[in-house]
Amino acid sequence: MYDLVTFDIFDTLVHRKLRAPVDVFEAVRIAALQNNIALLNHDILASFSHQRMQAEKEARDIFAAASNAEGEINLDEIYHRYEVLSGCGSELRQLLQTKELELEKIFLFTSKKGLEIFDELRKKTKKIAFISDMYLPSSWLRETLEEKGFPNLRDIPVFVSGELRKSKHSGWMYPEVRARLNIPQDANWLHVGDNEWSDVKQAEKYSIQICWADWAKVDNQRLLCARARSDYMVNSLIEFLATPQSQQFVPEDDYERVGYRTFGPLIFGFMLWLCAKILESKVERVAFVARDGWLPHQLFENLKKDVGLEHITSSYVHFSRRVGHQFGIREWDTEKTWAPFAGKVSRPIEYSLETVGYDVRTIPHLLDQFGLTGSGPILHDKIRAGRDMLATTFEIGLKAASDRRRKFRPYFDRHFFPGVKTALVDIGWNGNIQRYLLGTLDQSYSKEDFIGLYLGLHSSATTNRDLGFSMQGWLSHYGNQPDIQEYLQSGGVELLEFALTADHGTTLGYEMTDNGEIVPKLEDILPEERDYREKAMRVQQGIKKFVEDNRYLLKIYSAAVISSPAWAAPFQRLVTNPQQDELDLLAGLSHSDTAGVTSTRLVLAARQPDNIRKSKRQMRLARDNAFWKVAFDRLNK
Repeated sequence: MYDLVTFDIFDTLVHRKLRAPVDVFEAVRIAALQNNIALLNHDILASFSHQRMQAEKEARDIFAAASNAEGEINLDEIYHRYEVLSGCGSELRQLLQTKELELEKIFLFTSKKGLEIFDELRKKTKKIAFISDMYLPSSWLRETLEEKGFPNLRDIPVFVSGELRKSKHSGWMYPEVRARLNIPQDANWLHVGDNEWSDVKQAEKYSIQICWADWAKVDNQRLLCARARSDYMVNSLIEFLATPQSQQFVPEDDYERVGYRTFGPLIFGFMLWLCAKILESKVERVAFVARDGWLPHQLFENLKKDVGLEHITSSYVHFSRRVGHQFGIREWDTEKTWAPFAGKVSRPIEYSLETVGYDVRTIPHLLDQFGLTGSGPILHDKIRAGRDMLATTFEIGLKAASDRRRKFRPYFDRHFFPGVKTALVDIGWNGNIQRYLLGTLDQSYSKEDFIGLYLGLHSSATTNRDLGFSMQGWLSHYGNQPDIQEYLQSGGVELLEFALTADHGTTLGYEMTDNGEIVPKLEDILPEERDYREKAMRVQQGIKKFVEDNRYLLKIYSAAVISSPAWAAPFQRLVTNPQQDELDLLAGLSHSDTAGVTSTRLVLAARQPDNIRKSKRQMRLARDNAFWKVAFDRLNK
């Protein structure tokens, strides 16, 4: 039985969900900018983080010089000095000081290991106390600890350096605590803390037993940020994931883990941007397009109340590029003749022509005329013949599309309403889904009533933009950042489509049930895709947990304020510099070769056989066929 057990507080019993404690100041600055008072104090707030740190240093120096003692101060003294330094005035000073206390509490979370040891040692000691080198009030600390799950602390003393004017760092706090609690010199005193100097070496000088709280790692230095300053806090939130104290949030399953740490921040950032754009655009309805809209639809329904969008209705629309080719084409151009023959793998002619709505059973004479008979894969030299056939018989496809639109119109009438401002949400890239989907609707709809909100848009999407379709991309906006577009097109697209895949097959078309209801006709779950989808669902569990763990931010900030592309940093690092465990998890995933043909699948990247690796030409061809280029290079070093 111990006579006394004392606990350090920060980074022992509670941690911050930030890279470093000093990053709280930037969080305070950004939160304050949302207040009306910021309009008249923008220049002052621009330097808040720096001046807050400077004020603390100067307040310590001033007190130490005046008292000939340690420079241990409290929060009021820090903000008094800040007001002098910045000229902020009492109203702004009070706002910032209150906001700092508020955000400190919000960012703090209970250490699972710390609480476990606290509960264990509480049963093994006669007295217990908290001691902390801190400028925050002891009453605030006691209240916060109770809120974080440390119960019944009303009669437990909390000693803080800002009130005692003595610190653990100097060692002077330990004899002060001994005297105040009447602890004899030969008493059995155990101290639990994380700082190797203040909590270990200084305590040992006073013959205090030590339990080193080594379950956290903190470097309390403000980092220089290469990105825009607005990204600093997002970077801090992301870099927190690399700390040992963050691991109590991270799932143990490998795929859930990569979903949480890598895809989770990206998708959370996209959802923040999406919600901000829906508010800004004043849309009345949101349609999430299958299959990549499946997870975003679920997340939107969970988040919309947090961002003031509870009045917005949404639905999940079964659609695909394949359906778009069969329903949405109203006029023909040369571009359309490429779509059926896209991809890296040759396939039978009937597969290719069905992509644009041709029923090969009804046109044997045309197949014969253009030399396209036979059931084997269409060879490369026959692709031109296939394109020529489409270019001269396009009226067949146009008529088939018109018939389908007329027959299945009621399905789309359940999701869209003429004159209602609607956002279309999908993964994006070229904007073709928006063009085809709006082409599927009848003339009572206007494309001006639709805005496409996409995770990203490549530079090639300008073709659809120039046709008058309103579209915006978050991560990449018409390829405005070439480096982002490059990594997306070198494996990023396929990895994202994996992470966002739905738990159902691709939409092949629509059919009428016996009771007259129109329902989507979905591709069967094929053996080639079953493993892929099972792993994707595990990744999505990790993504959902990350979003849930971080939605508290919406209590502090508007979605627009924190919808920075910096959330994509872990994903960009995955695509461009994967670790070996990530290659083991993801490089062997298969991906559909082309739109609407999920049964033909290729792996993202693979190590090549020795006979291929010995040939520069064959290795070059193999790399061209690999989706994830960096992974291919790593696997074939």
